[in-house]
Amino acid sequence: METKELDATFNVSYNPFVSQYWDAEACNPDNWNYKPSTYGVKGVELVDTPDMKLFNELTGNWKNPGRAYGIDLGKCQEIEDDIRENGIDTKEGSMIYWDVDDSSKINTYHREHVASQLGIAGWMGQGVRFDNEAAKIRFACKSNNRKQLTHNNTSGNDVETSVRKVLELENTFTKKAIQDEVEDLGWHLSSTTRDKIINTLLVEFIVSGKTKSGERYTQHNADTIWRLLEEIDDPWVEDYWKNDEQTTLSIHMKNFESRVGSLLSSAAAATTNHSPLNIIFSVTVPTGKETLDSKREKVFSSFIPSVEDRMMTTMGLGERHRDMFPWNHPDAEHRFVAQDNNKEKPDVLIKIKNRNYN
Repeated sequence: METKELDATFNVSYNPFVSQYWDAEACNPDNWNYKPSTYGVKGVELVDTPDMKLFNELTGNWKNPGRAYGIDLGKCQEIEDDIRENGIDTKEGSMIYWDVDDSSKINTYHREHVASQLGIAGWMGQGVRFDNEAAKIRFACKSNNRKQLTHNNTSGNDVETSVRKVLELENTFTKKAIQDEVEDLGWHLSSTTRDKIINTLLVEFIVSGKTKSGERYTQHNADTIWRLLEEIDDPWVEDYWKNDEQTTLSIHMKNFESRVGSLLSSAAAATTNHSPLNIIFSVTVPTGKETLDSKREKVFSSFIPSVEDRMMTTMGLGERHRDMFPWNHPDAEHRFVAQDNNKEKPDVLIKIKNRNYN
């Protein structure tokens, strides 16, 4: 008798939420497998227990920086189609979250849009409270990442914007801080995507002067060279790197031998275009008695000549033919990226003389 009375009260109480696609079963938090969580984010508190929440009660205007491009209508359509065919998924589906202090939506926008198309008035959710804005951003990003097909996980761009904003709020721009934040908020992304985000933000913060790593030298790689050249306004970038009439190549010396093929291909292109080959280099950071200058000079005194020697031996040529290589053209302009954090400005490229050629 008691059970029937409770059921009747329960159904009447949640009647505003019942519709064609949302039944009374979905109104009972006990029927949801999903368990609300802080996702390990410090400064996040779950307030009370899960309950139904009308969308029109969520009036806050917080804009989630972790949704770089707003609502994904394609994903919304996928979720809508799934609900029309299978109903509300209380087994694998997520609950929404809202900030109890300002009634703002945390990860609600896509489901609210879908609900508006299906006549659904609200969703099962959990109230939360945040100690600060950084905790709110971290939580919004991590709570949005689940494995099921019909959930709109945060993209690489979403994670990038979240990490950027968190680090700006906390005024922390070290390489380690970038890596730790990307690994945490972007755990669901591939290692390649995470590395790309790390390199993007690292170069961005280096050029802006925000990154204070405490390390003497900046370790670049092939990817960060490209990103650096997108950020700085050194005249060489416009005159050579972005100039379609010039032939340019980027080489990170740690992988020099693997770049020999690209060096020769670019040399062939420069010869065909009757133009010099202009190269932008980065070197590995010095160790022991080596200096940054000595490593840079070694590029033209050892590494490049080794390629020339191999080519000339293959073609039966002698020393007097060394100047035929387009990187030795008198008009060639080679540069090195700045890597000495004590002496060099990160947005100014470094010119090192290539023997007696240029």
